Amino acid sequence: MKRHLSDKQLALVSLCCQLLLVVAVSTLFFYIQGEAAARSALIGGGIYWVPQCLFSVRVLAFNAKQATPDSVVADFYSGAGIKFGSTILLFAVVLKYMEVAHAPLFTAYALALLMQWIISFTLNNRY
Repeated sequence: MKRHLSDKQLALVSLCCQLLLVVAVSTLFFYIQGEAAARSALIGGGIYWVPQCLFSVRVLAFNAKQATPDSVVADFYSGAGIKFGSTILLFAVVLKYMEVAHAPLFTAYALALLMQWIISFTLNNRY
């Protein structure tokens, strides 16, 4: 019998895996290209990870006993809006006001996004 994780456990595992990936990618960039590249990779991973945390908190903060289908959909839409808006804001602030190496920044962001897809498709065989 296969045991499935709850939604909150799945979100926590996903966030932890993404954080570990970002740290590993940053460490790799540190040893290959130096401190500036590592910092850029951390920032790029953070640009994905922070909005994902906000989305998870927003979506998983509802009370299941009082939830209606409409309220669950509204929570997902508002969570997605928060995630989208905060991602745009973080990219705008970083690219305008910080000196970053673009390749490590976008590489770490893309790998964190890819990790989310892999976890979603494989961890619980839900999709």
